Amino acid sequence: MAWTELAETLLQLVESVTPPAGSGLVVTEAELEVPLEVGSTVHRGRLVIYGGAPHSRWESGFLPPVHRSRLRVELLEEDGDGR
Repeated sequence: MAWTELAETLLQLVESVTPPAGSGLVVTEAELEVPLEVGSTVHRGRLVIYGGAPHSRWESGFLPPVHRSRLRVELLEEDGDGR
């Protein structure tokens, strides 16, 4: 498995529910439940949290007992400051 920083993995998950450009669709909320292996290391004096889908889930099709992670994202309306 190619490990990536956890932030990159989570962004890829969120982007997976983005509707096609020009479709007129807007995703206002999504909840994903996925197997996720997470680890950490120190690289150049900086703590790096990394994560990804378990190798056996995607490569062999066999799903051993794993912990599942839940990610919920929600679209927030802009406030008066444009945030």
